[in-house]
Amino acid sequence: MEQQRVSKFWHDERGGLALAFGLALPVLLLGAGAMMEYASLTSRRAQLQQAADTGALTAARELSLANADDTRVVSVAKSAALASLAGGQHEGSAATVGASVMDKRSGVQVVVNETVVNLMGKVMSLPSSELEARATAKLSGGGRLCVLTLDPNAGAAIRLDTASKLTANGCSVQSNSTDKKSIQVRDSGFLLAERICSSGGYEGRVGANVSPTPLTDCPPIKDPLASRPPPPVPASCDNGSLVPLLPRKIIGGTRTLDPGIYCGGLIVTNGANVTLREGTYIFNQGPLVVDKGSTLAGDYVGFYFNGDLATMKFDFDSIINLSAPKTGTMAGLLIYSDPKAILGNKFKIFSDNARRLLGTIYLPRGDLYVDANKPIADQSAYTVIVARTIELQSGPNLVLNANYGATDVPVPQGVGPTGSTVALSQ
Repeated sequence: MEQQRVSKFWHDERGGLALAFGLALPVLLLGAGAMMEYASLTSRRAQLQQAADTGALTAARELSLANADDTRVVSVAKSAALASLAGGQHEGSAATVGASVMDKRSGVQVVVNETVVNLMGKVMSLPSSELEARATAKLSGGGRLCVLTLDPNAGAAIRLDTASKLTANGCSVQSNSTDKKSIQVRDSGFLLAERICSSGGYEGRVGANVSPTPLTDCPPIKDPLASRPPPPVPASCDNGSLVPLLPRKIIGGTRTLDPGIYCGGLIVTNGANVTLREGTYIFNQGPLVVDKGSTLAGDYVGFYFNGDLATMKFDFDSIINLSAPKTGTMAGLLIYSDPKAILGNKFKIFSDNARRLLGTIYLPRGDLYVDANKPIADQSAYTVIVARTIELQSGPNLVLNANYGATDVPVPQGVGPTGSTVALSQ
């Protein structure tokens, strides 16, 4: 009888299952715990990565602000990363954040480390895990953008010859051209900026022609002013014929002009002294020319060049003193050429006395050509140039300051202190 009971016990499947489950239960619990531990660590690692990304992006944007020094940028990176982690901290854990500004202020690197206490540390003989997340956010176009050439294919989209200089004080210069000589500085020419960036390559000797060493293969910057609408152009210039419109001429004497539309353009000549009242001046299908010892001056004025024949020439002996509008469609824009005009119109500055050009020169399909022998725009609080191409000849020093706080003329959205594009690179 006893032998039968023993035999029945060993052949009872329910008992076997219970025994097997009892033996497997610790293993199952351990496995479930390990899975929970892994899921927890994966989740926390994602939180750390998000914090690192947030810190890097926030601090990189800070680089684009005027007067943002490296100490402040690092502080912003750490604060932003820690704020991202707030509320997600594991018990017994403490995240640390390290940050640094990259060479030439081209971006920000952030590293977040945390020692996490494992839930099953005693059982698994692994009391804690070391987690790390890294992020790098880079600036495209520099922190303060004061020069951008838009042509994607032009050879020498930025070109300096002879003894010409382009001095970008505290701001960056970028060419969107992917040509191997996208930026070309020859002879005794010299390009100096906080940061020089080429979507292609460059020609010039570092230290002798360019400083600092240009960055190459930079991501192109989309036209930051493409969304700026031009001022409305009245239809009053339609003469009903194919005869070109004749420009208005100011010949000698002293005159004060009002804003409005100038059909066929405007010529200031023979020593004329012209003062412009505040507002927008539209040069329709004709040039703006100042020559033969004439003066053109005005505060809070904007020039819009409408049509294929609307170009500009400040001749050698002219005197130019201008600042852009504070408000309205042309706020911050000193010179704006028709975005539908023929490609390659030249806007020429030959003047040896154009010391104040305060505002933004925007030539989306036009070329800026400077050929003078003395400083240009050096007495402006700031000057920004966005053009198809830029060429400097002879001996001018085109000075582009970035003293945005020294004027009440606003900087257009997308250039100046907010001209950079920020993106994570890893």
